[in-house]
Amino acid sequence: MRVAHVFPTDRVAYLMRARLMRLQESGIEVAVICGDRGYVEHLRDCGLEVLPIPFAREVAPWTDMRCVWALRDALRAGSFDIMHSHNPKGTLLGPFTAQWANVPLVVHTVHGFLFNENSRGLHRMAAVVAERWCAHWSDYLLFQSEADYDYALKARFKEPARLHWIGNGVDERRFDPERYPDARRQTRSALGFGEDDLVVGMVTRLVREKGCVEFFEMAARVAERSSRVRFLLVGIPERREQSDAIDAAAVARQFGVEERCVLLEDRLDMPELYMSMDLCVLPSYREGLPRCLLEAGAMGVAAAATDIRGCREVIVDGETGLLFPLKDVGGFVAVVERVLADEKLRAKLAQGGQLRVRERYVESLVTERVIGLYKSGLGA
Repeated sequence: MRVAHVFPTDRVAYLMRARLMRLQESGIEVAVICGDRGYVEHLRDCGLEVLPIPFAREVAPWTDMRCVWALRDALRAGSFDIMHSHNPKGTLLGPFTAQWANVPLVVHTVHGFLFNENSRGLHRMAAVVAERWCAHWSDYLLFQSEADYDYALKARFKEPARLHWIGNGVDERRFDPERYPDARRQTRSALGFGEDDLVVGMVTRLVREKGCVEFFEMAARVAERSSRVRFLLVGIPERREQSDAIDAAAVARQFGVEERCVLLEDRLDMPELYMSMDLCVLPSYREGLPRCLLEAGAMGVAAAATDIRGCREVIVDGETGLLFPLKDVGGFVAVVERVLADEKLRAKLAQGGQLRVRERYVESLVTERVIGLYKSGLGA
């Protein structure tokens, strides 16, 4: 079985490398077709075949046209049994191009619909059209979020047998705090955090949609009232690749918290960085099933996030984390200060979150579901 996984960027593919490697371990030949943003060699170091093609994250007609032709040629030349694309840009280009290239089985994973319960007007209409376009050309749609899966069922995106919930998972072989017994002390020391500091961290792409501006505004308000709190932002920079990209250092200066924030980009030592945190936050506007909350949970870190679809699946409010209203910085601040002020609450949320991740969101379970679908789809 030979499968092409199509990603808009190699960075997204690298975040999912555990699954791709597990697929190879099961005997499936995996090739990654993706845009090149500097992670190609990292993927090859993982033993993966990588075919870079021109890919733009947002709509760019000339680049998109070149991408379609390059993707078609790569799929035809690779003699693939399955094309498995991933959104957002894979939604528009992957399934259609795979059908054009006569790939026997076309699969697409919805990492998060391009719209959510707060989308309105033309934006929502265009996003729904894009998702239905993808569904039309796909033989199977896979969903990370149960809410997205339920919506697709009710809205009849495809017949029920063609829609499958697979979930999302962390690599339990890597995100295990027992593997890093001294990481908290060492990482805090390297980042300049003291033993008594309370560290609020966020792991994200550096775009407005992820709530990065709200993070810095929250930091400014919390910093005014507590000298113990420090902030850590671990980001993937988008620079000119997306219209809502931010300059994190500039926004930190805008809110006057540059001396209280540590800003890191493109880090690979994520388990250790999570262990340096007391609270992991995600004030995002839209999510599928947020990987950072799963990773924080796996590492035994308390979490708080926006009360939106996707985040609500990972966080059971008050049990495995806390939720706050969308774009409500006051509510965000209140939740952060509540968690930082109560050590017993932090421990309860951390323990509950870790248990939920271990029971529901590990990579081995997700990979098993994907392999089963591949086999049934090919009639194996």
